Amino acid sequence: YASLSQQLQIKTNTTVQSSQTSWNIVLKKEACYVSKFAKMGTMVIDGTSVTISGFTLQAPGDGFSCWLHVENKGEIAAKLSSINYTEPTFSGTGTSASADTKLISDNLIYGYGDTGIQKNDKLNPGDENRFGIGFSIRETMTSLPDNPVTFSITYTINFEQA
Repeated sequence: YASLSQQLQIKTNTTVQSSQTSWNIVLKKEACYVSKFAKMGTMVIDGTSVTISGFTLQAPGDGFSCWLHVENKGEIAAKLSSINYTEPTFSGTGTSASADTKLISDNLIYGYGDTGIQKNDKLNPGDENRFGIGFSIRETMTSLPDNPVTFSITYTINFEQA
């Protein structure tokens, strides 16, 4: 009987490096707008998180929208993978605060998230696009709150390599 064996050894010392190494997605505020009796609040950008707070909604048709620019200042193509948000918080005043906030939250319409850049959209290096966030109160709301209700929400916009 004869036995055969063979061993293959591969030795290497290689560095693989892409020439595209920079990742830099930037959000910039464009503008916020209010309609009807709504009152302006603030929008704060921290990295890829956007906090919208202090907008006051109080009557049917009240609304606000905020526009952002999303820019890929890096060298790697990116795509929008998800948009996460906290549950909105509402703040009322006076003895009717609880009823007022329920009335507004029950009649709130989410909008504007489907304009501009959307989930899975690609953003090549140097590309810029818009992203809108907005909310309004149903025109069919049949009663008014006793006092204005303030609205706050935080969005986190996540990108990944395309």
